[in-house]
Amino acid sequence: MAKNIMICFDGTCNHPKDAKQERKWFGYGDIEDNGITNILKLHLLFGGDLQNQAKLKADKTNGHLAQQSFYYSGVGTYGNKIQRIFNAGFAPQKLDVSRIIKNAKQDLIQHYQQGDCIYIFGFSRGAAIARRFATLVSDYIETTDKTPIKFLGVFDTVASIGIPNLDNDDKPISDVVFENHTIATSIESALHLLALDEKRTAFLPTLMNQEDKVTELWFAGAHADVGGGFWYDGLSDIALKFMLDWIKSNHGNVKLSPVADIDFSVLVAPDGSYKVDEEDLTILPNHLGKSHAQDRWWPIQKATLSTRTVRVKNADDALPVLHPTVIKRFIEMNGYRPRALKGVEHKVHGKATKFKGLNGHRGQ
Repeated sequence: MAKNIMICFDGTCNHPKDAKQERKWFGYGDIEDNGITNILKLHLLFGGDLQNQAKLKADKTNGHLAQQSFYYSGVGTYGNKIQRIFNAGFAPQKLDVSRIIKNAKQDLIQHYQQGDCIYIFGFSRGAAIARRFATLVSDYIETTDKTPIKFLGVFDTVASIGIPNLDNDDKPISDVVFENHTIATSIESALHLLALDEKRTAFLPTLMNQEDKVTELWFAGAHADVGGGFWYDGLSDIALKFMLDWIKSNHGNVKLSPVADIDFSVLVAPDGSYKVDEEDLTILPNHLGKSHAQDRWWPIQKATLSTRTVRVKNADDALPVLHPTVIKRFIEMNGYRPRALKGVEHKVHGKATKFKGLNGHRGQ
């Protein structure tokens, strides 16, 4: 019987241990603003565990297929401390990226059967890896289905520069996003959620070429305010809720476990050093939540920060689309004026009206 295979690639340095709440200043300061990302949250809501062993049974009453989710922590979380720092900064292909792709390849080959539905998710560099992995799926499995990947859901794709390599699995991160930003033909549909207020030039987003099966949407906040990774996650919970609602509306055979049904007693590190609990998976969207946008000393700022270009890739006549909470935040929060929207024509999700800049939203 067919089943769902969920494949989840986390962002740079993101790992389940981010659930551990430590205090600054040698244990005496405030709680650090760390948390798990939306990718790990999705994995757990799909019925996954920390060992990639858990499976959900089919639920014929609700139309859910049997399901297994696989999670891969991000670039910079493998090897010893020195290796992790190097990998996080440079993402060399023979190290973390290659390891992540090969682990996912092995899991897919081991578990895929004809007729299974594949769903792929990613954040940051993990989103770039997800998009690259999607182009390789048809090389890994035998199927008569032209679109075995039923959905690609990614948060704020960032593709860093890698080192040229002729190995098909190990192509550099700069090539992870494939030619011309076009998603793989084996993907039935894709959703890309983007950060409007990210300023770091090292985190420029890699858009998808516009086509009917692609939806891109811009959200308030910086990179991890969309993909998650902070304890104060009101903004990233908006993006997470949108992703979950999209899945519910368009992929009814996917099982999303209620938080109350998750067995948190097994979501513990083997050495007990961290655990994921119910609070980590509580979703509380807040359009007035804390933004983690970067500000730096002026000379460094000039060299390392810039306003993102809000646009649609490869479609001059199409306008970028904002999530409605961007406008709610602008109206209700003094001082929030997203510079990336200055003079930019755009639409708001759910509305046909075109806007230019921010003035048209005043008084709504």
